[in-house]
Amino acid sequence: MTGRPDRTVPPPPGEPPRLVSPHWLSRRLANGLRIEISTRSRTPDVALRLVVEAGAGTTPPEESGLATLAGKLPVEGAGGRSSSEMAEWLDTMGAAFACLTSYDDAVLSMHTLSDQFSGALEFLATVARVPDFEPHDVKRVRELRLDRIRRRQDEPAEIASTHLAEAVYGAHPYGVPLTGTLESVARLGTRELAAFWTGRVRPAAATLVICGDIDPAQAFHDIERHFGDWTGPETTVESVPPIADRPVRSGEILLVDRPASRQTELRVAGIGLARGASDEIPVLMMNAILGGLFNSRINLNLREDKGWTYGARTMFVQRRAAGPFVLRTAVDTDVTTRAYEQIRREFKAMRESHPTDDELSFAANALTLSLPLQFETAGQIAGRRVETVTYGLPDDYWETFPEAVRAVTAEQVTAAARRYLDSAGLVLIAVGDVARFADELSSLGTVQVLPAGVPVQTTP
Repeated sequence: MTGRPDRTVPPPPGEPPRLVSPHWLSRRLANGLRIEISTRSRTPDVALRLVVEAGAGTTPPEESGLATLAGKLPVEGAGGRSSSEMAEWLDTMGAAFACLTSYDDAVLSMHTLSDQFSGALEFLATVARVPDFEPHDVKRVRELRLDRIRRRQDEPAEIASTHLAEAVYGAHPYGVPLTGTLESVARLGTRELAAFWTGRVRPAAATLVICGDIDPAQAFHDIERHFGDWTGPETTVESVPPIADRPVRSGEILLVDRPASRQTELRVAGIGLARGASDEIPVLMMNAILGGLFNSRINLNLREDKGWTYGARTMFVQRRAAGPFVLRTAVDTDVTTRAYEQIRREFKAMRESHPTDDELSFAANALTLSLPLQFETAGQIAGRRVETVTYGLPDDYWETFPEAVRAVTAEQVTAAARRYLDSAGLVLIAVGDVARFADELSSLGTVQVLPAGVPVQTTP
């Protein structure tokens, strides 16, 4: 029959979707609060993000966990309402609330229907401005956090991550877990938590990001009503401390003993780059080719070719100061050394030879073609704006991102690999049955064996 399509031939691809960056209205209240609003009428909902300078990157290691624990308390009681009353308030609005704390900031996040916008603003203002920090709430939340830390100390993946951070960053805020340690969290009480919150959460250093089906003029009016008389200390928060160019324990192999473990958690890590760094785009391309995607070199090698793991990935965790570069995987105990040798071989290949045109094209497509899907919901759009605000990115960053990615050359990718994949600046963490692979690994570097619960001692 004529006119029937040939099902054996795939149709040609259509034009890739283009990202149209949302328009933002900006305003600043008299008290310094910055406001960013973008309207989106596709669905009758609204996302709110209050970004405050309450991240963990400026707290000393002995106070680790202070920022994240403080962020958990306001919703437990604020403005004279108890924990159950706060929960009922949210339920009445049909709203969701969370405080997401990172090393760089804390984000008070809400999502609700548009007709509940004013009520959501009131809730957000209450938890930000007048948290109660009642001693019984502090004790309960602190004990829950301590119990969680104890349980995580028995998880090989968490053990690897904890040792990795300290091995790479030493006595720097990035060298301790966001959630803190048993010792640091046990010392946190009402006074410390309340002082941290009231000292950091202030209008002059906060940004309110809103996206959704709302009228901007009415929104600005409601914001003024709930936040206009907000006051706070005018002192500035110190920036994240500088980071050395090299890890504290460069090139070493640290083994954490887990007798009788049937697999080994492997991490290879070093210091990466800060968000918005000049070589950010070439590094993202290099990482996509090396291990950032399922079809990247390392995963194809260790999983698809060798069958040693369910997955192996690399990532650059970008922060205000240089975040870590991390390779993570778990392999059968018997192939621990061989897996590390293959990882080193892939790093060397990235440093010494240019990627192919096909690899460049695949990585560029992976980084750009899905970008419009990341701006579909009000929450996604608000989240991207928070990223722009936190790291001081240009307003057109995401619109120009695809062009910048496709302009990256093979030479730039290789240069990025030479800078960040130098084996002398990387450390290996292996958590597993050390007796079965320690001797083999000793031929590849200086080995130190650590029991699971003992942190790495920082070089003076």
